[in-house]
Amino acid sequence: MANNDIDMNEFLKNRYADIFLSHTVLIIIGTVIGMLGNGVTIFMYSCRIKERGERYFIPLLAIVDLTACLTIFTNYAINSYSHFYAYSSKTVCCVTTFLQVFASGLSAHILLIISIQRYFLVCKPFVPKMTLFQKRVSLAVACLFALVYSCPLLGLSGTVTTENVFLNYTINTTTCKLSTVDSIPVTIYFGIFALIVLCNLVFTIVLCIPVIIKIKDVFLDKSKNKSLPTKKKQNMSSQEVLDTSLKNTYASAIVLKSNIKTTAKSKSSRKSETQNIHSDQELAHDSPTFALQSSKNNNSGTEIEEKKDSFKDSSKSGSSSVKGRIRNMFFVLIFAYVISYIPTVICLILRYTIKNINEITFSKGESFAWFYIGRLFIVNHIVNPFIYCYFDVKLKRELRKCCGYEPKVYN
Repeated sequence: MANNDIDMNEFLKNRYADIFLSHTVLIIIGTVIGMLGNGVTIFMYSCRIKERGERYFIPLLAIVDLTACLTIFTNYAINSYSHFYAYSSKTVCCVTTFLQVFASGLSAHILLIISIQRYFLVCKPFVPKMTLFQKRVSLAVACLFALVYSCPLLGLSGTVTTENVFLNYTINTTTCKLSTVDSIPVTIYFGIFALIVLCNLVFTIVLCIPVIIKIKDVFLDKSKNKSLPTKKKQNMSSQEVLDTSLKNTYASAIVLKSNIKTTAKSKSSRKSETQNIHSDQELAHDSPTFALQSSKNNNSGTEIEEKKDSFKDSSKSGSSSVKGRIRNMFFVLIFAYVISYIPTVICLILRYTIKNINEITFSKGESFAWFYIGRLFIVNHIVNPFIYCYFDVKLKRELRKCCGYEPKVYN
């Protein structure tokens, strides 16, 4: 019977070998990328940028993501391929389960705090901003809250050996489970745990919706403002054409008048000649040519003022664009969290609500989907450094300096 179990376990291992191998390789690659990205993020924001304003939560979130990457590697990569149906250590199972739930939960709570901060900053701009003390208190509350609901897993989780029927053979499989005890208090605990995960996800989505609408309105306003300078240029060009045509008509009228005066008989006295000269000068001063010359001098003064105003506007638009990039960065972070956690939450609910679910009876396609969809939350801990690097101009600048590249023009 023992030999039978060994043979069937080897058969199961060989049957899903390609899925286990690809899963393990992807976990290792993701862990390496996540460790490098989050490690660089922690160093850059803690040692080079050193900002306690809008970027306060970024290095803290990177520390949590780094912990999650290490825990995921220990729990999934080491035991996935070689000991998936024969989990080796109960202690490793308990510790990695606790760390995985704590790190993932704390990461989700930090993103919820960021979404609350973004909501008040974007949608309620007249409300006072979150101070450094308030940020520290909120982070401490999130850590304590995550510890409260994850610490019981140190005693509840562990390895469970079950008998499964596969191809008319009874197979003993040992897997790492969140709970080794079936009782009403344990069921209530996992119900509360699932409710916490769902509420955190729903609140984050609800807070993101008005922020998305506000960002969309801002982009529409910017596109409208960009069309205004082109209209101004068109109006200025049409005004210049009108001024030149008026100048030519009045100049031809003055020339015609002088020709009439020269051809007429000179019967008037010097007094009348001087009066004509004075009247011509007055006509010249009243003519649009003189007005155009004076308007050119006035326009030169207004152009200087417009340049000063445009310089001020450009500096303001530069600072607003940086704030806009930071706002978009946090929005993409929250969006990545929501997208990556929804499938995992669904798989978690299905695993513990459907009784007698047997993974070894899945087909290869079902096993592939179950493996990868259930572990899609790992993407949230890996992709965050790339989001920082894409949106944060200051981080790009410091990375270029560290790599020995000095850009000529700074944003």
